[in-house]
Amino acid sequence: MDMVEELEKRKELIEQEIEELFKDKRDHNLWELMAFYPGSGGKKLRPFLTLVSAAAFDRSEKKAIPYGLALELVHNFTLVHDDIMDQDDLRRGKPTLYRRVGDAHAINAGDGLFALAFNVLSKSDIGGDKVKELLEELSSSVLKIAEGQEEDLSFEEDLDIDEADFIEMIEKKTAYLFKASARGGAIIAGCDQEEIDHMGEYARKMGIAFQIQDDYLDLVGDEGKIGKDVGSDIQEGKRTLMVIKALENLSSDDSERLIEILEDDGNTDPEIEEAIDLLEDSGAIEYSKELAKKYAEEAKDELSIVPDSEYKVILEELVDYVIKRDR
Repeated sequence: MDMVEELEKRKELIEQEIEELFKDKRDHNLWELMAFYPGSGGKKLRPFLTLVSAAAFDRSEKKAIPYGLALELVHNFTLVHDDIMDQDDLRRGKPTLYRRVGDAHAINAGDGLFALAFNVLSKSDIGGDKVKELLEELSSSVLKIAEGQEEDLSFEEDLDIDEADFIEMIEKKTAYLFKASARGGAIIAGCDQEEIDHMGEYARKMGIAFQIQDDYLDLVGDEGKIGKDVGSDIQEGKRTLMVIKALENLSSDDSERLIEILEDDGNTDPEIEEAIDLLEDSGAIEYSKELAKKYAEEAKDELSIVPDSEYKVILEELVDYVIKRDR
């Protein structure tokens, strides 16, 4: 099965929905700003996960589209605000929204996307009780994302972060929206609670693997492919899993040097390369890659609850795609 082709097929569908959602409102500047991230690419993994999860149980993707669209809007809302908090210059290979229009306009656009997501979901025709469940899934995940983002910001000033702290943070910041995507698809398909819970665990574990791979790509990826500056996590002083493991494994002199680089606001390219070399030499990069594989295999195990079909194969291969991707 061609995973990229499967992703592109659903991505095109969601992008058509996004275009339809914004096409009659672009005469107002706010809507133009709101449309910037949803309409500028991205993998559309969260709606993809919702559509395929629903289809894996009832063979129908269409009725999952509104929830998938709402997830994508929420995801882009978080990206707008995240870029401001992290002071990132690039997103998907283009200047970030706040760099284009300033913090205030970007924050307002993000708020608009957040409201629009719930407006879209409220108009879904899948039935009142299911809509209530989906509202709970989506709103709860946003709260967890906010907790995770607060922890991520706090970690930049704390050297006493261990692996468990980091995993809990990325679970909230990244994995919960994946979890809400798969659980939502199962809810829409009319699954029982056991099936919903297994799908949620599948996506949660995959989401953790996804974020570990994302942090890895920040260090070794191709800037033209990942759409942002390579080494930006080091520039921002982020305590990624690789940093945490390196600080555990390096000599005291090398640990102090790595901390010095992380806490410097004006790192040069050679200093960023020096930090990456320290992470490599400590074994932290290889450790992180192996941990991502472990979570990926555990995610696949959760799919034993899914009936055999092409959709189950897609869900399995999606896990492999997540940890092998280069963007």
